Parts: sequence; C-alpha cells; structure tokens
Amino acid sequence: MRRAIDLIQALVVGRYDARLRGARKACALALTDGERVVVEVDDGSFRLAPEGASEECELSCSLDDFSRIVHGEQNLITAIMQGRVSVRGDLAVAQMFQSAFCPGDGGAPGATPRGTSEAPERRAG
Repeated sequence: MRRAIDLIQALVVGRYDARLRGARKACALALTDGERVVVEVDDGSFRLAPEGASEECELSCSLDDFSRIVHGEQNLITAIMQGRVSVRGDLAVAQMFQSAFCPGDGGAPGATPRGTSEAPERRAG
C-alpha cells in the first residue's frame, strides 16, 4: 500500500487549483492490486484525506494505467471514456481531480504544479 500512497502524496503535495477555490470534495483512487488512497481538495489545495474520510467519487484502474495518466501519456477523462478507468459516484468530482492526478496536463489555467508555489495567502475578513 505504501507505494500508491507515496506516489499520490508526491503528486498532490503543494498543488493548488484556483478554479477549485471554495470546493471541498474527496476522491478515492482504487488500484486493481488492492491499493486505495483518498485525496481531497479543500479550497483549491490538494492533500491526502484523513483516515475515515468519505468520498464523492472513486476512480478504479490498474497501476500501469494510472502511471500513464501521471506521466502525461494518457488523459484522465479520455481514459474514463475508453473504459481504462472506471468511475463510481460523481463524474464532476472526478474531473476536479484531473489537475492533481494529471500533472502532464499542467497547462490547465489556474493549476499550480507541485513544487512551484503554495496556495495564495487568505485574507481575514
């Protein structure tokens, strides 16, 4: 299980998507080898969800297909349409996670790749 958690944590740490400000959703990634990780977006910032968090959707695929998505060789939405990735739950929530799971699609407006900058400071008020 550690392998999937490490891979996904490396993907989501420091990722921010301004288009998702105000959103709080969770999406599970279930790999066919039995590994399962839940990721959440909270006000545009991605992170691993705490233990017991409930998710609005679950993406299921092989580690090979997920690796192709992560490396930009396969688009997440295209993979869903091809049946390589199955979705249980809210497809709109799955789309929210494209900027976290598909760093190869880094050109998405408002998405900040990991390691470049953190979420903007929030103003009190």
